Amino acid sequence: MDFRKDAVALDLSGEWQMAFSDEPQNISSIAELEASGLPIYPAQVPGNFELDLHRNGLIPDPFFGMNIAELPKWERTTITYARTFQAPPLADGWDAVVVFEGVAGGSAQCVLNQHFPEDWHVHNWPWNSLTPLLLGWNYPKWITKDGTNDIVVHIGGDLNSKSVAPLSFTQPNRYESLHVRRAPHEYGWDIMPRAVSAGIWRPIKLLYLPKERIENVYLETLSIGSSHSSAGLVLHFDCKLDASCYAERYEIEVEGRCGDSVFTKRERMLFGAGRVNVQVVSPKLWWPKGKGDASLYDVTVRVFKNGAEIDHVHFTHGIRTVELIRTSVTDEQGSGEFLFKVNGERVFIHGSNWVPVDAFHSRDKERIPAILEMAVNLNCNMLRCWGGNVYEDDLFYEICDKEGILIWQDFSMACAVYPQDEAFQRTLADEVRSVVRRLRQHACVALWAG
Repeated sequence: MDFRKDAVALDLSGEWQMAFSDEPQNISSIAELEASGLPIYPAQVPGNFELDLHRNGLIPDPFFGMNIAELPKWERTTITYARTFQAPPLADGWDAVVVFEGVAGGSAQCVLNQHFPEDWHVHNWPWNSLTPLLLGWNYPKWITKDGTNDIVVHIGGDLNSKSVAPLSFTQPNRYESLHVRRAPHEYGWDIMPRAVSAGIWRPIKLLYLPKERIENVYLETLSIGSSHSSAGLVLHFDCKLDASCYAERYEIEVEGRCGDSVFTKRERMLFGAGRVNVQVVSPKLWWPKGKGDASLYDVTVRVFKNGAEIDHVHFTHGIRTVELIRTSVTDEQGSGEFLFKVNGERVFIHGSNWVPVDAFHSRDKERIPAILEMAVNLNCNMLRCWGGNVYEDDLFYEICDKEGILIWQDFSMACAVYPQDEAFQRTLADEVRSVVRRLRQHACVALWAG
């Protein structure tokens, strides 16, 4: 969930420049790109390399005839994306942070004003096309506040030279996918063509955040009382504070509103991380479609320092509990169960499978509303997000929250036995941590499947 929609100082999406080569390029500025001798083409961010090739007349429409079968020859191309931008003024006491929401390719590198920062936080390397990247910039050193800034992104081909462990397994002609964390369907599936894409396929944003700020929050429903007369919530928080909480007075406040139902709690903070317990009387519950209203609370979490607000975040919360009730077997008499309970009540599932809406995921977001409208019209109350796909855009989960559609969320690891080495396990741990933190606040997410 995007808690920081109101913190965007600059959206770096739009038209960029693009050049490509069969060999890696040591280009760190627009001037070096122009002097490289490589042809330069307009490109779109969010976008996909193959769609830019088509827009520039370099390949035919990939979806006409068998044209998509010619795309593998581009899989090991090195691509350079570049653009300039003017950075808004940054006040004292604030940080500049860049978020890459989705970058696809075998490896990637970002250069800002000819600097290759070494202290950026990267979820894993090569860049993970499945999870967002949070890159912290030393603003005074690298960003020119009153001039033009160059940003260059190099994306390498999907060449994978790592050996495959004996017990690793996947479908034929896909073994190169085992070490690369991207949507498995891109290597070809019964429902999808092979299109091992590259590009900046989700937005890039420049965020200005207060140095003392909320880093992570999660509001959890712990319990719902008998007759649904009350609910117990707990707010988990992790804040970045400059000074010791013992030297200053810090407080955290959580407030939620849904129609005439309101809850609020304010407590002193003695440390940057902790939790706040909240009791809600006569809560408006979130129900799946067909069982009741999918009520959502508008929630604001604020942090105060000596009485003055220093940061806040907004999100929605659905008060509900979800249980999967299952027995290990069903016997000859048919005794056995596999069912979901929401708020303690059994739900008859009208389900379907959610598979990729496009081979090129920069176009996913625009197609999501119309497809979910069909699911709503079919009275669907659960979708299983298939593990051969990407983790969908926030918009998908926001619509499911509002419409009361439960989500069975697979991790993106379909139909394979992946490497078991420590390095790959660390990659998966980073991915899981990032994805769960992004999606856990959505009321619709009912189950995670490995």
